[in-house]
Amino acid sequence: MAVSYTSNIYTQERLFFIKLLFRWSGSVWQLLWVDFIVFVAIYMILAAIYQNILFDHPEMKQTFEVTVKWIGQIRTSVPLSFMLGFFVSTVISRWWSTCMAIPWLYAPSFYSQAIVDTSKAAKSDIARKIRITVLRYLNLSWILLMGEISAHIKERFGFWRPKKREYELTWQKRIDLINGDTKVQKYFGALVTDEERLAFNRSAELSNDTDLSYSPEYWLPLVWATRLLRRARNIGLIADERAYLFMVEMIANFRSGLGTVWTYSEFNIPLVYTQVAVAAVYIFLMASLVSTQLTESDFTNPRGFLYSGSGVSRNASEIPDAVQILVYIPIIGSLEFIFYLGWFKIGVCLLNSLGKDKADLPLTDILNSNLKASVKLGGAEDTIFPNGLTDNGEPEEQQVAEFLHSFDFTGVHAHDKFGSAEETERQLRRALLKRLQGKSDKGHAKLPSLPDGSGKSTGSKDSGLQSRMDYLDLNATAKLNSKSGKHQQKEQQKKLKAQMKQFDKALKSNGAVALANGKARTPVVTAAVEPAPPPCSPTADGSPAGTGRVARPSETIRSAAEMLQDLTAPEDIRLWIEEEEPATAGETSQL
Repeated sequence: MAVSYTSNIYTQERLFFIKLLFRWSGSVWQLLWVDFIVFVAIYMILAAIYQNILFDHPEMKQTFEVTVKWIGQIRTSVPLSFMLGFFVSTVISRWWSTCMAIPWLYAPSFYSQAIVDTSKAAKSDIARKIRITVLRYLNLSWILLMGEISAHIKERFGFWRPKKREYELTWQKRIDLINGDTKVQKYFGALVTDEERLAFNRSAELSNDTDLSYSPEYWLPLVWATRLLRRARNIGLIADERAYLFMVEMIANFRSGLGTVWTYSEFNIPLVYTQVAVAAVYIFLMASLVSTQLTESDFTNPRGFLYSGSGVSRNASEIPDAVQILVYIPIIGSLEFIFYLGWFKIGVCLLNSLGKDKADLPLTDILNSNLKASVKLGGAEDTIFPNGLTDNGEPEEQQVAEFLHSFDFTGVHAHDKFGSAEETERQLRRALLKRLQGKSDKGHAKLPSLPDGSGKSTGSKDSGLQSRMDYLDLNATAKLNSKSGKHQQKEQQKKLKAQMKQFDKALKSNGAVALANGKARTPVVTAAVEPAPPPCSPTADGSPAGTGRVARPSETIRSAAEMLQDLTAPEDIRLWIEEEEPATAGETSQL
């Protein structure tokens, strides 16, 4: 599995990179130490041959030096870094995509717990068994696929196929190995029943496969799961069709993830490209063994040779000790070896993300986590829920009330410096009414005075009614502003304008309107209400309906009172009166 190391990195610690550099488990040193020993050994052998043998043969010595310079010039012209960069980036991209495509059982377990459920105690146990069965099928599908492509899963369940035919496993034996796994028995007891074995057997017969050639399809248990969810929907364990389709889509995504992993396993990076990368790296390193050798020309400086005499001195005492040591140590070659071969080894290790290397994916741990999540989360018992969230058959309202009563909500605003929520809401409401009052005074015209029966003005009654009409307009505007969305505001405005026009028409056609004058300050209607004639029937005076007939007083009073009752509330009237300026004597008597 991949080695975790980021938890030990502390950026505030100055020497954290040294600890990270010399970490052994899963490090580049663990990959390169054998190859590095071989590289250094070959380098030292070549250096010893040059220093101790070729110096006695000038022609061979000169040939070796020319070869070193020529290989060094060619080696620098090879774009190895470009080739390795593309190769490793492609491999890491495939590795990460494979890692992200591996499906986990946490999301299916969570959603099955939330969707496949019922409030009826008689069906609660059935819903839990259906959830466990669906998740059992998902785990079986996961194991069947990973057992074909993952070395970890093959080794865990014993799916390795020996070369001898008499030891090959049939599909029945593989099913037995799955049911006999320790973790499977701990959480499920068994993943495959006898009836499901018969279903696999019929599938093998349909495909004309033998017991040795047939491999159980990983998608077949997923089909069983969708059919079981449809039955759960039919018996009322899934609320609606959208929830059922959501669960089916989740199973389809689960199958898609398994299919993606299988695709990455079957369709690899082209072999020719991998071969070119391998050959380029190792040929470059062999060239580095020769091109990084220290020759006689490397021992010179601007003042001349480090060796004394007209020629090359073979007296070791005249050669500095530092030079003698550097001849046998591949400093530059070691750096190139670590960088390029380490870079290449990373790509090779990640090439098979489903293997058993340190950097490969921990599929065994993922399987254990899936098995545990399926039973603990998807098939959770009522005992893991607090009182009030269990399916004990009691009314849900009573359970919710008891559950909420167990928490002290008074401490939620214990540290609130802005007062309670009620006070804040009251202040905001008053400020909103003030702001809307100014807009209402500018944007709405005054209503005309109402004539009485003899044609005289009603005086203070008109003023009091006008004040309430202004309030109705203001209150309706405040309600409109509280709505969310421009479309809802437009619809409410159209409806309000229609009501106001109908209200104006009713007031103009009536000589007197009865208004409230008590503590509640709501409209009071004392006149009897007469039923209105049908829309197409003739009226009392013989004229047909809808031809401009003046409404009867009882109808006018009824419609006006109903609109006042719908658009007013005692609390709103009280708040409005508190914020208004002092009324005149006539208005006070009217109120």
